[in-house]
Amino acid sequence: NKGSSDDMMISTPLIPVLNSIGGKLYPDLRHAFIRSLITHAKQVRHAAAQRPVFDAAVRAVVILSVKCDNPIRTSEACKRIRGIGTELLGVLKEAEGHYYWPPASKFSTVAPAVLVALLNYELKQSEQNLEVDSTISCSIEELIPLVNELLDSKKIILNRPISEYLDKNNLDPEWSHIKKLCCENIHSGVRCFIKERRNKKKSPLHGIVYELTEDGRQIATRLKADLSSNAAPSLGPLRQLPSKVVHKKYKSITMCVDFREGGGSSRSLHKICDYLDDYNVPYVVRELKIADYVFFVDNKIAPILIERKSAEDVAGSLADGRWTRQQNNMRKAQFVLGGGEARRCRICYLIEGDANKRVVHGGNVGRRSWDQTVQDVEEAIATLPKLGFSVMRSSSCMSSIVKLAEVASEVSWQYHNGSIDCLYTYDEFIRLWNACDGSKGDPPTLAEHQDPAPLVLDNDAFSRARISSTPPNKKNTKTNSGAAAVAAEEINEAGNSAELNKLSIAELKTLCKERFEKATGTKTDLIAILSRPRKPELIITRMRHGQYVPKIPSSNAALMVALLLHCRPGSEGLTKESLMLYAEETGISKEPMTGAGGYYDGWSGMKKLTSGDPALVNDAKRRYSLTTKPTGLAGIDVANALHLLAHYEGLCRCGKLI
Repeated sequence: NKGSSDDMMISTPLIPVLNSIGGKLYPDLRHAFIRSLITHAKQVRHAAAQRPVFDAAVRAVVILSVKCDNPIRTSEACKRIRGIGTELLGVLKEAEGHYYWPPASKFSTVAPAVLVALLNYELKQSEQNLEVDSTISCSIEELIPLVNELLDSKKIILNRPISEYLDKNNLDPEWSHIKKLCCENIHSGVRCFIKERRNKKKSPLHGIVYELTEDGRQIATRLKADLSSNAAPSLGPLRQLPSKVVHKKYKSITMCVDFREGGGSSRSLHKICDYLDDYNVPYVVRELKIADYVFFVDNKIAPILIERKSAEDVAGSLADGRWTRQQNNMRKAQFVLGGGEARRCRICYLIEGDANKRVVHGGNVGRRSWDQTVQDVEEAIATLPKLGFSVMRSSSCMSSIVKLAEVASEVSWQYHNGSIDCLYTYDEFIRLWNACDGSKGDPPTLAEHQDPAPLVLDNDAFSRARISSTPPNKKNTKTNSGAAAVAAEEINEAGNSAELNKLSIAELKTLCKERFEKATGTKTDLIAILSRPRKPELIITRMRHGQYVPKIPSSNAALMVALLLHCRPGSEGLTKESLMLYAEETGISKEPMTGAGGYYDGWSGMKKLTSGDPALVNDAKRRYSLTTKPTGLAGIDVANALHLLAHYEGLCRCGKLI
């Protein structure tokens, strides 16, 4: 991944002072989730049909206790962890009201205790200069007492006969952790952390010994360090970026999201946070008095405020009066953060979705009782620039996150080059806002405060823009597809539409078919089609041989171009979540990558890309990358051709000159 190379990453900036922003703080529920999953595993182990559920619960416990080192405060954040998923969401939700944290220097479950016990055994053996020339292994008889020393005895203790644990029909949830640690799970990203071996010499009674792998040794070292400071952590925000590193373009920027955004935690807030996690944007969820999104540079608030509204939200706001009230509040905030009458603070509406797709019976948007038509909604949006607001449009929630990530990067750049000043902490800003006269929120009368430019170029502007690029030299790319195609190419290169005008409609349609272009419409339409740059020869050749080529625009084309731009050949590839976000960012998809409200989304066509001979996309352990062989037929060649064609059509948003 081009965006994740070590030289491009920095430590995630510290979140702003929480108490100065306000809102409820939440405990870390990681260990409560672990104990709840173990209880669930005990309940389902007695039914053969529930064996997959048992395995999923045990695997989730191993992931939470061994791999996860970040606070987890909600079940929604927990299900986002790779290998846990949505199947256990009901179990996790039930545990949210039951806080538990193990005593100091103790673990809440067997998996981490086994790793640390094996590490301690290795260190002890090394100090005694034993087994220096061989891998240090620990017998099962020695291991169990060492593990029990590290467990919270009030919750769990391994006190059954060893023969019972080794019985293949035994489904003890705690002992099953050791089985999971001994094997790799591709889909959850869990490696093999310990090895089970036969050794009658070290274990005369049962003949079983265990040893750490290199991966297990690294994890055990971290767990042992964490164990020394195992005091219950302080309360924290509902959601925040779990990653410890971010792209260096964000520097010290943190985006603060209002906890009511997207309808709150019961509706779409967690989906928004999930996308921010995938995009690796530094963020935190708190209670905001003004706007839905604000940006902090360390503890100072930046003079940029964003209110996100779906087309349906606009209709609802118009109906209940929030539309005007929120605008007045944001203009007051603009006065405070922007240096008074200079108003050097940018206020923006991010409008998501199409009002035409939210029409209910009776012709109104959202709800019939709101009495707001599509025209009412679009007229209200159209008046925003005169009221002092810039406007960005997005097609979906995912597209909105792409926009917000661009804004966060822009805020960082503007602050560090001195274009904006960050003067106040959040509580200072709110105090000044409360003291500000209400008239400062009135609509602007000066032209200099009206019609501001958008914070970043929106999708509609990109679709209208035409990136200036010169088509490649095709003098040596003519094929044996017939004299008509060759003649058409020469005419196109000369730009001689007059020659095309001499041809009949039937001849023009023939030329269009030779180039695999749309062959319908009037003569003027056909001439316009033939006057456009010719498709890359690779695409025409594949079409001629009946091989699959993604259309422009389409979701599959967006996926391939995203892989071309963000995944180096030979790297491990991108996850589905990252790839979907990057594909949305390209602007090449016809519909939002999250779908247009139906059953299918932008991922539905991936099977076409990963199948075929040769396949265009390689799927290796749920990591996706372009194929590179055979030359001329591989996915990377097709993606380059699609990228070029997307620039011809003025769709690609990568900003590169092709």
